[in-house]
Amino acid sequence: MVEPVTAVLSGIALVRSATKFIKDNINTCQDIGGIAKQIDELFSGQQEIEKQRIKDSNSNITEQLGISTVAQSVIDAKLAQEQLMEIRSLVNMRFGPNTWTEILTERKRRLDEIKERKKKIKQAQMKRQKEQMQMLKTASIGITIVLVIVFLIAIVYVTVADALDTAECMVFKPKYYMICMNEGHEYALIEQQLDILEYKNTHIIVKENPNGINSTNRACN
Repeated sequence: MVEPVTAVLSGIALVRSATKFIKDNINTCQDIGGIAKQIDELFSGQQEIEKQRIKDSNSNITEQLGISTVAQSVIDAKLAQEQLMEIRSLVNMRFGPNTWTEILTERKRRLDEIKERKKKIKQAQMKRQKEQMQMLKTASIGITIVLVIVFLIAIVYVTVADALDTAECMVFKPKYYMICMNEGHEYALIEQQLDILEYKNTHIIVKENPNGINSTNRACN
């Protein structure tokens, strides 16, 4: 894969390459479009040089790289500026005195458009993030409300169930009441019936005869 020129060449090399092409072809190209790409490269190279100069001027970087590297960055910046001025004169002489100003104006317009697009993209991203956060907040509130409702319903259900169980167990005597409260109504009822059967099997039951004569039944063991 072939990398873009601006990615392969350093700032000063890009400036020199673009300057040479423009000088060699400015008199033969029919319009400014013939050297438009190289003019863009000239500006790009100058920007790279300026960025590097600022970076190398940093006190920490200076101590690491040495004064010679910083001096080279300054020299490259001055050379790029000289090349830019030279190309400006050649372009104005070839295509008219206001051509370079028109190029700078158009370039600024395009850079402003790019900056505005980036700004709008960033604003749209921030808006989406804000909407997502609001949705999460709303969903969290909704889930919390649902959980609270479920919790309250559970409390009411348990309370009502306990009240019903208590009322249902009130019909039993204390022994079976406790069984009913702990094991349930059906279990208490079974225990009560079993105790009644055991009582009948182990005790003599006296029944009153209609003729006034008592009869007895003795349970068999």
